[in-house]
Amino acid sequence: MTTRNIFSSLLLPGLLLVTGSFFSSCEKDAQFREFNYPAPIVKDFLPKQGYPLGDVTITGQDFGEVVGAVRVYFGNVRADTVRNVTNNKIVVQAPAKGVTGIITVEIFGKRDSIPQVFTFKPGARLVSMSSNKAAVGDEITLTGSNFGTDKSLVHVFVGAKEAAVVSVAADQVKFQVPDAPPGTVALVVDGQRLLGQYLLVNAEKLTGTLFGHSGSWSNNPATVITAAVDGNLNTYVDAPSATGYVGYDMGEGKSAVLKSIRYAPRNGSAGKMVGGQIRGANDSSLSDYVVLYTIATAPPSGTYTEATVAVTNRYRYIYYYSPAGNCNISEIEFYGSR
Repeated sequence: MTTRNIFSSLLLPGLLLVTGSFFSSCEKDAQFREFNYPAPIVKDFLPKQGYPLGDVTITGQDFGEVVGAVRVYFGNVRADTVRNVTNNKIVVQAPAKGVTGIITVEIFGKRDSIPQVFTFKPGARLVSMSSNKAAVGDEITLTGSNFGTDKSLVHVFVGAKEAAVVSVAADQVKFQVPDAPPGTVALVVDGQRLLGQYLLVNAEKLTGTLFGHSGSWSNNPATVITAAVDGNLNTYVDAPSATGYVGYDMGEGKSAVLKSIRYAPRNGSAGKMVGGQIRGANDSSLSDYVVLYTIATAPPSGTYTEATVAVTNRYRYIYYYSPAGNCNISEIEFYGSR
C-alpha cells in the first residue's frame, strides 16, 4: 500500500465521523424547536345571520392567541378584520362583500368548520337627507334602501340627541328634529350605524372677516390661517411661533351665539390640539376673551370631531386659540345664531 493510500484510509473515517457529527448537531441544535400546532375546532358561532361589517363571535378550542395567524372565511370570502382571539373564542367582522355560506376558521394552515350556514342580510344604505337646515320640530326625510319596516329597530340621532322617528319604510325614514345643537345625523337600523349630513338646528355656519396670527413657519404660503377654513382636510395651519389663533370677526355692531364647533388636526399632529381653546371676545384687542370650550383629548386625524358649546352670550370675535403646537390644525368650523 502506498503512503498516499495509507493516509487516505486513515483520514476518510475521521472525516466521515466529523461530517456526521456536524449534521447531527445541526439537526438536534438546542436552539431549534419545531412547533406542531393543533387543528382548530369550531363548535358554534353567533349570530346566525347578520349584516356586512357586523361582528360575529366564533366559539371552539385550540384557536391560540395570535390574531395574525387567524383567517376566517364566510363562504369563499375572507374577512378583512379579526378583532381579537383567545384560545376558545374569535371575534371577527363579517366582510363587506360577504356571501351566505359556512364559516371556516384557518390557523397556521389548518382548517375547521361546521355545517351550519351564516346568512348575510342586505345592508342598509343611506343616500340623502331632505335638508341640512331645520328648526326644532321640523320633519326630515332620510332616503336610502334596506331600512326594513320595523320601527322598533330604527333610531335617529342628531349629534348625541335621539330624535323621534315618525315613520319607517324600506327606502325612507322620517324623523322630527329634536331640541339639540347642530350635529351629524346618524341613522341606526338594526344595529347598523349610517352617517348622514351635518344638520344645522336653529343655526347657521358662522363666518365673517377671517383674522388670526400672521405668517407661517418658514414663510410657507400654504400653511397660513386660510388653510383652517378651506374645507380641505389635507391642508393645515403651521404658525411661525408656538402659539397661534384663527377665527372670525362678525363685523361692526354684529355678534353671534356659538352653539357647536367642528375641528380636525393636522395629520400626525393630533396631540398638539390638546389644550386648544375656543374663545369669544367683544373687544378688538381680544383682551376680554372668554374660554367657551377646551379640547381635552387628541382628536382623530382625517375626520371632523364635533362638540357642543354651552353658552348663551353673544360675541363679535369667535376664534380658536392654540397655546402651543404652532396652531397645527387642519380645519375649524363654527356654528350658531346671529
